[in-house]
Amino acid sequence: MKQIGNYLIDTDLYYEPEHHFWLSPNQGFVRIGFNPLLQETSGAFVAILLDKGKGVLPQGHAFGSVEAEKHVAQLVMPISGEIIVINEQVIQNPRLMNTDPYGEGWLIEVQATNFDQEKQNLIFGEENIEKWVLSEIRKFEDKGWIARP
Repeated sequence: MKQIGNYLIDTDLYYEPEHHFWLSPNQGFVRIGFNPLLQETSGAFVAILLDKGKGVLPQGHAFGSVEAEKHVAQLVMPISGEIIVINEQVIQNPRLMNTDPYGEGWLIEVQATNFDQEKQNLIFGEENIEKWVLSEIRKFEDKGWIARP
């Protein structure tokens, strides 16, 4: 974990930059959750719906929705794969995405079908992640989504 701005970021993971997912690959399976910067700009999460059992979903396909204080959004697959596990704890307590985004607040586990190819579109490596997070912080500050210190 590394402090970047006001956020504790796990720099050992992959990050999908458009929707702010983190991805943790492990022997063909990938655990997916939201990074702390997204939860900061969204406010408290209040509800989440996750789909399972629809077979292999392509990258960019909807797999559920999330409702937070500041917005409602459709969730889209950051990689192609089949959802194998849904985190029932986060369904029962969506605030886990705010309070423990890298721990109990994860969303789904996917059996990846094309991770080696699709990881090229993800951000990886401490230096790359730090540059991206700092850029996102500036962008969100400029939009007024997070307060400047």
